[in-house]
Amino acid sequence: MDKKMLRKNFTRIYLITLTLVSLLSLYIAVKASLNKPEIEKLRKEVNLLKEKLKEKEEKLKKVTEEKEKLAEKLRNIEEKIKTANKTLRRKGIKIKLPKGGLFIPADIKENLEFYASTLESSMEHLLKAMADIPVGVPLYGRITSKFGYRKDPFNGRLAFHSGLDLKAKPKQPVFATANGRVKFAGWSGGYGKLVIIKHKYGYETYYGHLYKIRVKKGQWVKAGTVIGYAGSTGRSTGVHLHYEIRRYGKLLNPLRYLYLNRYNAF
Repeated sequence: MDKKMLRKNFTRIYLITLTLVSLLSLYIAVKASLNKPEIEKLRKEVNLLKEKLKEKEEKLKKVTEEKEKLAEKLRNIEEKIKTANKTLRRKGIKIKLPKGGLFIPADIKENLEFYASTLESSMEHLLKAMADIPVGVPLYGRITSKFGYRKDPFNGRLAFHSGLDLKAKPKQPVFATANGRVKFAGWSGGYGKLVIIKHKYGYETYYGHLYKIRVKKGQWVKAGTVIGYAGSTGRSTGVHLHYEIRRYGKLLNPLRYLYLNRYNAF
């Protein structure tokens, strides 16, 4: 094959190849052009999903932070409840608390933070009140004589009993039922060895027939402090504690302040 024929065949092959490449390029361009709207639509949907995902992540982060803050609040409340329980135990009050942590009603899910802050505030008031008001038992013992009229143990005549008598073991510890200042500590006729504590809100508590007194007049005592030991001094027929509560000088029935519920009965 001469050079002229070879050049002619090469030119023909080149033109055919060029034509095929052009046609292929045109096909690809046309195909890409036809799918472009769909690709653009998919791209928009992907971007929208990304934005939604980012928004969800931000919301989740915010909810997680709020949950952590609320959990911290509830932990603080739980610590206050533990403190309250210690105060209650020191005051001789036995409370059965529900198991499983704090109860949060389902209908206030949207107001958990408000609920927690309200509960916290209430707990602070409760702790203060429980410490300042004479609620609880001054001594663990069976009630042998109640508040009100009774037959006098010495002469059998009807007489008014100004407090409660709690049976005790010799030298059994006697506890202050609230924060306060010792108003009197010494011998007082039929009361024998007596301690009187003045509390807030006009309250006073009397602890009579003590074997020994551990506090002095003017001393500040906290709820649960041992102020003396049970005995049988004064007008007494046996070892017991005579316990009185007065408010603004008026005698009150200690039984109303002794127990908070049936679990505390002896």
